[in-house]
Amino acid sequence: MHLLRERAASVAGPGSTASGSVDLDPRTAGRLARQAVGEMGQGVAYGDKVVLQPREDELALLLGARAAEHCPGNQRLNWKLNALVSANARYCAVKIVGSNACNLTLGLPRSQSQLLLYDKLTMTPVAQFDGTGLSARRTGAYASMAVDLLLAGRRRFSVRLYGAGPVAACVLDDLRAHHAHRIRCVDVRSRRPDSAHAFAEAGSARTGLDVRAGHGEAEPADLLITATNAARPIVPLDALHGDIAVLHLGGDELPAAFIERALARGTVICDDVKSVCHRNSQSLALYFSRQHLRLSELAALFRIRSLHDGAMDDPSATSRPALMTCVGLPVLDLYLAQWLYEQRPGDADPVRGAAPDLLRVSD
Repeated sequence: MHLLRERAASVAGPGSTASGSVDLDPRTAGRLARQAVGEMGQGVAYGDKVVLQPREDELALLLGARAAEHCPGNQRLNWKLNALVSANARYCAVKIVGSNACNLTLGLPRSQSQLLLYDKLTMTPVAQFDGTGLSARRTGAYASMAVDLLLAGRRRFSVRLYGAGPVAACVLDDLRAHHAHRIRCVDVRSRRPDSAHAFAEAGSARTGLDVRAGHGEAEPADLLITATNAARPIVPLDALHGDIAVLHLGGDELPAAFIERALARGTVICDDVKSVCHRNSQSLALYFSRQHLRLSELAALFRIRSLHDGAMDDPSATSRPALMTCVGLPVLDLYLAQWLYEQRPGDADPVRGAAPDLLRVSD
């Protein structure tokens, strides 16, 4: 552990400083996420992701021990460097994300990111943001989008939320911002009961919603949301009843039997089918790849749609059970960064004038 403490001290420098910080509230984030998905469907916005993943045996050399001795149980190692690139009509963005589940042992966040915004014409960088909080905020925005699509006909609904980290907190904020009057209660589950209790207490105080830490059996939820980094299924099959709607934001949390049921007679949606298939890190894509098949090649056969290809046009057409898998699209980061940048008064236009100094904004 002495080596780990030294490693943590060497990389845990001061956080990014913020100047001219602009608040990005959950309702605005939700509007921007919907705009990004809509303009992706129109061909205005597009993006891609590149992943550099070191070999797992290299981790032992850096730690001085096996990863299993220091990384949290039942979590994906997720040791990689990601570059998410995107463009729309006026801007481009690059988000660099470094992650490793072992960081929790080092007293560091599991993942950290930086987001750069570019003027599209000149490819001049115009702003830089701490992307860690923005990433959680845009991922949380999928929650209300799932409600719009999968629970359009429900006047009231209950939620079961797996996870008690930053993304789960943003999920709660997003639900409160868009659908507070419709939510009966939120039942929170976590690997550690103390985390669930702390999350529920803070979430209730922050949002005014009825947030409870789940214990054993509870009433069936209408919407189940996963926001963990689990490496194997953690949601019991009996919680996935025939009328359930599931929003999958995390790792490999869902049992294969539920995936099969949703594919056979339900509704299956991805934020982007090709991206979910390419990243191959979530239960839906893994269900196919473990059988040496590809999600993207069988999407048409199983009527699996992407959010941006018109899946949200007719919410009444969603059969049950419903599964919506979201991997996190690069264009969402772009639209949040663009909004933050354009809220700054007095910025020079990078096309007509000198490019302004890089702006740092922390969420």
